[in-house]
Amino acid sequence: MAPKKSSKIAGEPDVGFEPLVEVLSGLVSVVEGVQRALSPRVHDALAASVFGKVRSGVTTGGAVAGSVARLVGVSLPVTTVVESGVVQRAVGVANGAFTERAGSRGGAIPAAMTVRLDHRRVVLDRESLAAAYPSATGRVVVFLHGLVETERSWFHRSQPGKARTGTDFGSRLADDLASTPVYVRYNTGRRICDNGRELGDLLAELVEEWPMPVTEIILIGHSMGGLVARSAVRQADGQVAPWLSKVTRLVCLGSPHTGAPLERGAVRVAEVFGRFAVLAPGVRLLALRSDGIKDLARGALHQDRLAEDGAAGPVDAGPAGVRQLFVVATLSRSRGSLWGRLIGDLMVAPASAGDRSQSADLEWLGGLHHFDLLRHDSVYDVVLGWLRTSGGSPAGGDTAAARSRA
Repeated sequence: MAPKKSSKIAGEPDVGFEPLVEVLSGLVSVVEGVQRALSPRVHDALAASVFGKVRSGVTTGGAVAGSVARLVGVSLPVTTVVESGVVQRAVGVANGAFTERAGSRGGAIPAAMTVRLDHRRVVLDRESLAAAYPSATGRVVVFLHGLVETERSWFHRSQPGKARTGTDFGSRLADDLASTPVYVRYNTGRRICDNGRELGDLLAELVEEWPMPVTEIILIGHSMGGLVARSAVRQADGQVAPWLSKVTRLVCLGSPHTGAPLERGAVRVAEVFGRFAVLAPGVRLLALRSDGIKDLARGALHQDRLAEDGAAGPVDAGPAGVRQLFVVATLSRSRGSLWGRLIGDLMVAPASAGDRSQSADLEWLGGLHHFDLLRHDSVYDVVLGWLRTSGGSPAGGDTAAARSRA
């Protein structure tokens, strides 16, 4: 029941350099921002001129090359290059680290949230969705990646010997749960609340245009993706949002619900650096970090996060009827060990990933790091087992015995 490959892509002509020009221009903007942070006065005028000429050259060169290609009738694999794994990993890092400086039109470096199939954008109209998902079911599982990632992060080579069966959780759930996976790409440098709002809009459009009636929506987010999913659900609660009534489950894999220590550390470093004039360039460089990263300081889901100190908005339990599962991983194989509590999965502490103030079932997995949560068999088994249950343990309880990777 996994979706078949489709060539239906929005706004990407066979011959044309627009996607590549957008990627290059965005990366030039990132480099310019770093340069300005390090030397804002001495080289400002010269740098502005140089970077302006570089951007102009990229745009002009792309237009000329595209015109020549059309004139001689040569089809160039520009889209293939832009959508390659190397380029898109760079795109994800640029977006997540430096907010929307890397793009603004929802294309190859999307500020807009998009549905992706075979790592290409799918237009959200009935005809395009029917072509992309010919075996669509009424149960839709939406996957949201984490910071500086793209939807490619969910995919991997099948390595059963390393507990990586299949190529992605979505295709496995399609077979095991009679569902249809939908992978979403978004700009992780944006505010979590803004991405949450846009996810709500995307889900509304998806439900409206899906090839068959949607009976159930399951949201699965890795790291920041879990916070974006929670933000979307909370913002839609109390509003007239037909898609929300379809959401039954929300899974967060290593999400920093109460904040990520690395970002809190960045805030403290900026405060210390700010006391010394000689370290001013470092302060300006730290200030370039994206709004999305700043939100991770306290796991902020709401608009009222203070811009500099990362204070979160009010904690709420979320709408009734949406069950939540928080999956916690630690490098330590011993649950509750001091080492495990301190280092967690290398990125998120267990107290944050398993926030007990929320109404959620908890599952701990030992011997795993943060990115194992995207592809390890033990994670998939936990998620599948939980999705198959009709009831659940009391809010904040453990759904199963804690496990350690063999």
